Amino acid sequence: MKLDEADLLLQRVATIAIMYYPGLPADSPEYKLNDDIDWCLDDTPPGAASAELRDLIGRTVLDPTAHRQALTALVYGMVPDTDATE
Repeated sequence: MKLDEADLLLQRVATIAIMYYPGLPADSPEYKLNDDIDWCLDDTPPGAASAELRDLIGRTVLDPTAHRQALTALVYGMVPDTDATE
């Protein structure tokens, strides 16, 4: 995963987390958390969307305070080190 892809993924998760509230599934029966997770992952490289990443995105949407640090570490851990001179 490239750095700009990681940044975009985290921005999308933040957007969904801001819009989510606990009563949303009851207020909008058509709402599906998996659809939001899919949207967050739309621009990630093939193979990057592991079960662990999907689960952590969902947890972060539902409770950002408890899970954002772990999600950030996981996502940026997927970005290979780059040479600062490139």
